[in-house]
Amino acid sequence: MLEREDGDKSKAPAKSRLQLLQLQAKDEEFQPPMPPLECGEHLVDLLWSWGPTMYNSMGDSPLTHQELSYCQMNTGIELSAWEAETLVRLSREYFGESSRATKRDCKPPFTESTVDTQVKSAEIHQKMRSFLDG
Repeated sequence: MLEREDGDKSKAPAKSRLQLLQLQAKDEEFQPPMPPLECGEHLVDLLWSWGPTMYNSMGDSPLTHQELSYCQMNTGIELSAWEAETLVRLSREYFGESSRATKRDCKPPFTESTVDTQVKSAEIHQKMRSFLDG
Protein backbone atom coordinates (compact mmCIF):
# COMPACT_ATOMS: atom_id res chain seq x y z
CA MET A 1 0.00 0.00 0.00
CA LEU A 2 1.28 3.44 -0.88
CA GLU A 3 2.18 5.79 1.96
CA ARG A 4 -0.11 8.79 2.37
CA GLU A 5 0.88 12.32 3.33
CA ASP A 6 0.81 13.10 7.04
CA GLY A 7 -2.76 13.85 8.11
CA ASP A 8 -4.35 12.48 4.90
CA LYS A 9 -7.51 10.69 6.06
CA SER A 10 -9.18 10.38 2.65
CA LYS A 11 -10.67 7.07 1.58
CA ALA A 12 -9.67 7.48 -2.06
CA PRO A 13 -6.89 5.13 -3.16
CA ALA A 14 -3.45 6.74 -3.13
CA LYS A 15 -1.95 7.44 -6.54
CA SER A 16 1.27 5.71 -7.51
CA ARG A 17 4.36 7.70 -8.45
CA LEU A 18 3.75 6.75 -12.10
CA GLN A 19 0.15 8.02 -11.93
CA LEU A 20 1.33 11.30 -10.40
CA LEU A 21 4.00 11.70 -13.10
CA GLN A 22 1.40 11.00 -15.79
CA LEU A 23 -0.89 13.65 -14.29
CA GLN A 24 1.99 16.11 -14.04
CA ALA A 25 3.02 15.44 -17.65
CA LYS A 26 -0.63 15.55 -18.81
CA ASP A 27 0.00 12.30 -20.67
CA GLU A 28 -1.66 9.04 -19.57
CA GLU A 29 0.91 7.00 -21.51
CA PHE A 30 3.98 8.72 -20.04
CA GLN A 31 6.64 6.19 -19.04
CA PRO A 32 9.78 7.49 -17.31
CA PRO A 33 12.95 6.50 -19.14
CA MET A 34 14.86 3.58 -17.72
CA PRO A 35 18.63 3.47 -17.45
CA PRO A 36 20.30 2.04 -20.55
CA LEU A 37 21.32 -1.62 -20.56
CA GLU A 38 24.77 -2.48 -21.83
CA CYS A 39 24.10 -6.24 -21.78
CA GLY A 40 21.73 -8.83 -20.35
CA GLU A 41 18.55 -7.51 -21.94
CA HIS A 42 17.43 -11.11 -22.48
CA LEU A 43 17.51 -11.63 -18.70
CA VAL A 44 15.29 -8.63 -18.08
CA ASP A 45 12.90 -9.96 -20.73
CA LEU A 46 12.83 -13.35 -18.97
CA LEU A 47 12.29 -11.67 -15.60
CA TRP A 48 9.19 -9.91 -16.93
CA SER A 49 8.03 -12.99 -18.83
CA TRP A 50 8.29 -15.33 -15.83
CA GLY A 51 7.34 -12.64 -13.33
CA PRO A 52 9.66 -10.52 -11.20
CA THR A 53 8.27 -12.09 -8.02
CA MET A 54 6.29 -15.14 -7.04
CA TYR A 55 3.39 -15.61 -4.67
CA ASN A 56 3.55 -17.99 -1.73
CA SER A 57 1.71 -18.50 1.56
CA MET A 58 3.38 -15.38 3.02
CA GLY A 59 2.50 -13.15 0.04
CA ASP A 60 4.90 -11.94 -2.62
CA SER A 61 8.53 -13.01 -2.48
CA PRO A 62 11.56 -12.96 -4.79
CA LEU A 63 12.07 -15.78 -7.29
CA THR A 64 14.06 -18.76 -6.05
CA HIS A 65 16.40 -21.11 -7.90
CA GLN A 66 13.72 -23.79 -7.56
CA GLU A 67 11.16 -21.57 -9.29
CA LEU A 68 13.67 -20.79 -12.05
CA SER A 69 14.29 -24.51 -12.48
CA TYR A 70 10.57 -25.07 -13.04
CA CYS A 71 10.42 -22.18 -15.50
CA GLN A 72 13.34 -23.62 -17.43
CA MET A 73 11.73 -27.08 -17.59
CA ASN A 74 8.40 -25.64 -18.72
CA THR A 75 9.84 -23.38 -21.42
CA GLY A 76 12.83 -25.42 -22.60
CA ILE A 77 15.16 -22.49 -21.89
CA GLU A 78 18.50 -23.43 -20.35
CA LEU A 79 20.19 -20.80 -18.20
CA SER A 80 23.85 -20.76 -17.30
CA ALA A 81 24.75 -20.53 -13.61
CA TRP A 82 25.48 -16.80 -13.78
CA GLU A 83 22.23 -16.12 -15.68
CA ALA A 84 20.19 -17.97 -13.04
CA GLU A 85 22.01 -16.18 -10.22
CA THR A 86 21.50 -12.83 -11.98
CA LEU A 87 17.75 -13.49 -12.37
CA VAL A 88 17.44 -14.37 -8.68
CA ARG A 89 19.36 -11.21 -7.75
CA LEU A 90 17.23 -9.06 -10.09
CA SER A 91 14.11 -10.52 -8.49
CA ARG A 92 15.44 -9.75 -4.99
CA GLU A 93 16.31 -6.20 -5.99
CA TYR A 94 12.89 -5.71 -7.62
CA PHE A 95 11.15 -7.09 -4.52
CA GLY A 96 13.15 -4.85 -2.19
CA GLU A 97 12.65 -1.76 -4.31
CA SER A 98 8.91 -2.40 -4.64
CA SER A 99 8.72 -2.33 -0.83
CA ARG A 100 10.84 0.83 -0.54
CA ALA A 101 8.85 2.54 -3.32
CA THR A 102 5.72 2.70 -1.16
CA LYS A 103 7.29 5.60 0.78
CA ARG A 104 6.33 9.07 -0.45
CA ASP A 105 9.89 10.38 -0.47
CA CYS A 106 11.55 7.32 -2.02
CA LYS A 107 14.20 8.29 -4.55
CA PRO A 108 14.46 6.44 -7.87
CA PRO A 109 16.88 3.50 -7.75
CA PHE A 110 19.08 5.17 -10.36
CA THR A 111 20.24 8.76 -10.73
CA GLU A 112 20.77 9.15 -14.48
CA SER A 113 17.80 11.49 -14.77
CA THR A 114 15.62 13.33 -12.31
CA VAL A 115 11.87 13.26 -12.10
CA ASP A 116 11.74 16.94 -13.05
CA THR A 117 13.75 16.26 -16.20
CA GLN A 118 11.46 13.35 -17.08
CA VAL A 119 8.31 15.41 -16.60
CA LYS A 120 9.77 18.35 -18.55
CA SER A 121 10.68 15.98 -21.38
CA ALA A 122 7.14 14.55 -21.37
CA GLU A 123 5.66 18.05 -21.46
CA ILE A 124 7.82 18.96 -24.47
CA HIS A 125 6.86 15.70 -26.16
CA GLN A 126 3.15 16.41 -25.53
CA LYS A 127 3.46 19.98 -26.88
CA MET A 128 5.25 18.72 -29.99
CA ARG A 129 2.56 16.09 -30.51
CA SER A 130 -0.18 18.75 -30.14
CA PHE A 131 1.65 21.08 -32.51
CA LEU A 132 2.16 18.40 -35.16
CA ASP A 133 -1.40 17.08 -34.87
CA GLY A 134 -2.92 20.32 -35.70
